[in-house]
Amino acid sequence: MSLNCIDVASYQAGMDVGTTPGDFVIIKATEGTNYVNPTFSGHVKQVLSAGKKIGVYHFIRNDSDVVKQADYFLAKVGAYLGKAMLVLDFENTTSSSIQNQAGVDKAKQWLDYVYQKTGVRAVLYTGLSCENALDWSSVVNANYGLWIAQYNNYDAVIGYQPRDLYGSLKHWKAAVMFQYMSTGRLPGWSGNLDFDVFYGDKAAWDKYAKAIKSSKPTSKPKPAGPKWVKEAKTYTLKTAVKLRTGASTGASVIAVLPAGSTVRTDQAIIQGGYRWVRQPRPAGYGYLATGPVGNTLEYVK
Repeated sequence: MSLNCIDVASYQAGMDVGTTPGDFVIIKATEGTNYVNPTFSGHVKQVLSAGKKIGVYHFIRNDSDVVKQADYFLAKVGAYLGKAMLVLDFENTTSSSIQNQAGVDKAKQWLDYVYQKTGVRAVLYTGLSCENALDWSSVVNANYGLWIAQYNNYDAVIGYQPRDLYGSLKHWKAAVMFQYMSTGRLPGWSGNLDFDVFYGDKAAWDKYAKAIKSSKPTSKPKPAGPKWVKEAKTYTLKTAVKLRTGASTGASVIAVLPAGSTVRTDQAIIQGGYRWVRQPRPAGYGYLATGPVGNTLEYVK
């Protein structure tokens, strides 16, 4: 059993998506922390009035705080929680690409935060080349579904014509949905449309939309941990130091900075037995330890 659908954004302004052939519609809601799709509310009402299944998505940016982005998204789609599948759109988002391993950490942070706040496991949308190129094991192991995109050509296609994926997934065993065409055509709209197929029935769709755990805390909150403090400094490395995607020795290594390198930082924190500093980078942040806590040995000067 499968369902056919389209996904829409502001490009489809003026389109009555409720009367368009298909079983469901996925609608862009937000991007970053200051953009709402101007057609969002109208399109949502059209889909729900037509009795179709609905999905809503957030386009993640790497120049905005991830938690603030998630809160912004939830504030705009809160009325539809339990009805709509939630989706994170992971693509190139600014002049600097988020399609790097640090971007995976950002996506995982967004997905985890939304799950903690709502009890709903959102689905990740990305292209096949990105799914193959990056290590998505942390997202897969956390049981987040995949909406995969891949186009074979850009010729116009009249009506839904699902096909098999060309190539194969590297990290997920199977995709929840497949966006196989960006130049689809349907009655009632003269422009191009994204065509999608969902691998399941309407009951399966509802399971993705509904909370699978209570979003309310079941125990007293844990005491607050260490906090970041502002520290605008320039350090020169005494020895080679690993630059990581997070303030942890278990975080992925971005690069190994050689001795003599100069590093400008904006914040610092003590955790995990080390003192860490944060380095602003074009695609986010890098983190490095200045030395173990309580040890006179320092890696920087």
